[in-house]
Amino acid sequence: MQQAIVGAIFAVTIVALYLRPFGAKDWHVAVVGAAAAWLAAPLSFGAGVDVIGRSWNIIAFFAGLMLLAAGAEAAGLYERVAAVLAAQPPGRCRMAMVLAIGTGITALLSNDATPLVLTPAIFAATGGEPAGLPLTVPSTAFAATFAADGASLLLPISNPVGLLFYQRFSLGFGRYALHVLPAAAAGIAALAAVVLLRGTPGSQVHDNTSLSGPAQSLVPPEGGAFGNFAIIAVAILAAAYLAAAVAGAPLGLVTLGGGLVLFAGTIWSGTFDRERYLLHISPGLLIFVCALLVLVQAAASAGLLDRLSDLFGYLDDRPALVTIVGAAVVATALSNLMNNWPAALVLAATIALQPGQHGALIVGSLIGCTIGANLTMVGSLSTVFWLTLVRQEGPDCSPGAYLRAAALPTLTALAAACIVAAITL
Repeated sequence: MQQAIVGAIFAVTIVALYLRPFGAKDWHVAVVGAAAAWLAAPLSFGAGVDVIGRSWNIIAFFAGLMLLAAGAEAAGLYERVAAVLAAQPPGRCRMAMVLAIGTGITALLSNDATPLVLTPAIFAATGGEPAGLPLTVPSTAFAATFAADGASLLLPISNPVGLLFYQRFSLGFGRYALHVLPAAAAGIAALAAVVLLRGTPGSQVHDNTSLSGPAQSLVPPEGGAFGNFAIIAVAILAAAYLAAAVAGAPLGLVTLGGGLVLFAGTIWSGTFDRERYLLHISPGLLIFVCALLVLVQAAASAGLLDRLSDLFGYLDDRPALVTIVGAAVVATALSNLMNNWPAALVLAATIALQPGQHGALIVGSLIGCTIGANLTMVGSLSTVFWLTLVRQEGPDCSPGAYLRAAALPTLTALAAACIVAAITL
C-alpha cells in the first residue's frame, strides 16, 4: 500500500509539472509532491535533509550558472555573438558557426546557457522573416538547440546531469576523459554532420535568403572594458574547470565563483542592472532542484525503482555495446517522458542501489540523458528555454514539427556515441 501511494504521488507530480494546475510554477508543484512523498515514504526527516546537504555542489552549480548568464548579458557578450553570426554568409556557413559557438558555450557554460545566448543572437543576425513567407523557425535556430544538448556530454559541467553523475559516482576527470569524452565528441560530430548535410525539415525560412534590416545593419558592439574583462574571465573559468576537475575539486564552487566574479565586474563597471539580474536569477529553480532530489529519494526508499534496478542488473551482465545501448534507450525514453533532470535522478539512484562500478550503465545513461534528451521539446530544460525565446520572436514550433526536425540528428548522434563508448570501455 505504501509503495502504491508513493508511486501515485510521484506520477501525479510528474504530470503536474507539465500541466501546472491553477497557474502553479514548477517549484510549487515539486515542493508539494516532494513533501507528500516524504511523508508517505519510509524516508526519515534526517535522511531527506541529508540528500539535500550532499547535493550542495549541484546547487552551487545552478546558482553560479544563473549569475554567469546575467553577467554575460550585462557585458554585451550576447550582442558580440550576434555580430559574429551576422558577419557569416547565410546558409551552411552561418549554421556551422552556430554549431561551433553553441558547442563552445555548452562545453564551458552548460547547455542551459546556449539557447539563452544564441537564440536572440540568431534572430538579430537573420533579421527576422522575409516578407510573404509563413511565420516559421530559421534552421539556424534549430541548430542552436541541437548543439545545446548534442554537446552537453563533452565535460561534466556541460550539463547539470553530467555533474550529477560525475559527483554521485566519483568518476574523476581521467576516467571521464577516457570513457565519456570520446563518445561525446563522436556524438556532436555525427549530429553536426547530419544538420549541415540535411538542413532542418519544416523550416521555411532558409538562411540562404537575402535578408534586409537588422541582419545587414548589425555592427559589432564596443562592449567597453567590462566586455573585455568578461571574455578574459570566461577564459580563466574554462582553465579553472579543467584544473578543478583534474584535482577533484567541487566544480559547482568554480561555477559559483565565476558568476560572482562577473557580478563584481558589473558593480565595478557601473553596468549592474537589477531588473536584468532578476530575469536570470531564480531562487525557485534551486528549490525545484532540491525538491526533486527528495522526491526521487522517497521513491527509491519505497522500492519504486526495484523493477528498473532489475532491468539494469540484466543489462549489466551483457556485452558492453548492449549494456550501453540498452541504458541509453531507457534514459532517452525517461528523459523525454519526464525531462532529463528528474530522469537522471531516477537513473542515478537506480544504479547506486547495487554495489560495483557499472561503467557501461553509467555511460549509457549519461548518453541518453544528454544527447537523447534532444528528441522532444520537453526532454531538456535547455530546449524549454529555447522554445520560450523562439516564441518571444514570433515564430512557433509544434511538438510534431520539432520531433521531425530532431529525430535524425539525435538518433544518429546517439548511435555514434554508443558505438564509440563501447570501444573505449
